[in-house]
Amino acid sequence: MNVNKLEFHVGHYGDGTGARGIIDEVQYARKFIKRIYDICIANGVPATYYEDKVSKSQTQNINNLIAHHNQDRNGFIVSGHLNSSGSVTERGIGAEVLYFDQVTVAKEVVDAICNASGLKNRGAKKRTDLGVLVRTYEPSILIEFGFVNSRTDIAFLDKHFEAICQAVAKVLAEHIGYTIKKEVVNVGKPVEAKVMLNDTKSIPAMIQDGRIYVQIREIAELLGLKLIYNNESKIAKLYEVKE
Repeated sequence: MNVNKLEFHVGHYGDGTGARGIIDEVQYARKFIKRIYDICIANGVPATYYEDKVSKSQTQNINNLIAHHNQDRNGFIVSGHLNSSGSVTERGIGAEVLYFDQVTVAKEVVDAICNASGLKNRGAKKRTDLGVLVRTYEPSILIEFGFVNSRTDIAFLDKHFEAICQAVAKVLAEHIGYTIKKEVVNVGKPVEAKVMLNDTKSIPAMIQDGRIYVQIREIAELLGLKLIYNNESKIAKLYEVKE
């Protein structure tokens, strides 16, 4: 089979339809897969990006993903996911890449993720029960970037987001005969994120150039503080609200 492009997709069919823990699997998978895709495109690597926004069930989602990719036979499929093992834990659990018959590139990708981040390396694992790996005409891998219930995994993923994406893009590009010639700085393309308090309350945030941005008013409300802003001095002050 002549493979001359990368075909990226985000697993599941919308926020909240995958694993949920400290973070939402779909939101995080989207963040990583879109960034890897952007790096490839900026370097002239042929690639497509797809999200299933129409399915209403897991079965329908798998069938839609398979149908989408089976429209042609010249791509290498990369499916983005995160794992879960139950309750929230402090321990690091790690990243892994699942494959049906693509063991070499699967191992290269998981090694790239873990070498770039310090995540525990769970290795490349053969799976014969996953539709996207078994029922698509094209070769494929499924990346599990980490575990949604591991504080350590999420900390590593947040801290080394850009390094992970650059490393994975490099491996995938080389797999289909292309080279990532330059590091593409993530300028002007903020990534959606969340800031959480005690794993229960959250406010929207954006990640750009390795920094997390939030509205100070929303931070004040989240923490139960009073915000006073002086437009003349351009100083924002936060005060504890005393009973």
